[in-house]
Amino acid sequence: MVPKTLAENVGLNAMEIISSLYAEHAPGNTKFGLDLEEGSCKDVSTLNIWDLHITKFFALKYAADAACTVLRVDQIIMAKPAGGPS
Repeated sequence: MVPKTLAENVGLNAMEIISSLYAEHAPGNTKFGLDLEEGSCKDVSTLNIWDLHITKFFALKYAADAACTVLRVDQIIMAKPAGGPS
């Protein structure tokens, strides 16, 4: 999600970038990321770019949890019968 958005924002072909990232990550090259200046995938640890996977994981997890909570509350409000005039 994040690499796709970054690639789109700088005018790169997002699907090509995502495909090359998947190809690099599949055999275990987890340090590969998007170099926006050259528009390619590189070992970002050599560029002194450090971004923790766990940070992104929990950010997306908690965003999804918050959305689910809002939807649950909305369902409870909608399920409550309206108390019109008697």
